[in-house]
Amino acid sequence: MNYLAHFLLADQLAQRCQLDEQGLLIGGLLGDFVKGPLRGDYPSAWETGIRLHRRIDALTDSHPLVTECLDALPKDYRRFGGIMLDVCFDHCLSINWHDFHHQSIGTFNAQSYANLLDNSSAYPKAAKRQIQFFAEYDVLSKMHNWPNIEAMLGRIGQRVKRDNPLGHCGPELARLLPLIEQQFKALYPSLSAQLCDEFATR
Repeated sequence: MNYLAHFLLADQLAQRCQLDEQGLLIGGLLGDFVKGPLRGDYPSAWETGIRLHRRIDALTDSHPLVTECLDALPKDYRRFGGIMLDVCFDHCLSINWHDFHHQSIGTFNAQSYANLLDNSSAYPKAAKRQIQFFAEYDVLSKMHNWPNIEAMLGRIGQRVKRDNPLGHCGPELARLLPLIEQQFKALYPSLSAQLCDEFATR
């Protein structure tokens, strides 16, 4: 899952499991930027959110539905298949948004950006830059547009030091999109239910 799904899962789990909504949301962002053991360097609600982010990633990476998608990719793509699918899953969420949330995607994202920017002075620099970029260009409200998905994958590919197919994998992913969307629609509710069971007791 990528940022849009992390933010939505944070919002939904906070409501269902009576957890700190802003803390889970912040952890949904910081999970990609804070590495190693969590030792109280951040507020406890943020660290719960980071743990949630890590658990989402772990469950997604090991899920049989995701494995089926990875197996469908060309062999030379599979090393980077997790990145490809994370971004594609945000596309699938975006085009099916009203199946998952009552607000419009624009309203949800505007609220998320505002909540995240309020605390950004305490984030690692890279996380602060990321949320400022998202908010300035409303990136997450444009994930329904396939050329934006290809552009995002290309930007990620430029940051990867080794040679990778992220800059030119768009046509093949588009061909596989019916399968990816089918798997996502089954994966998301399963993931949400398991996470709520796990985090409701914390």
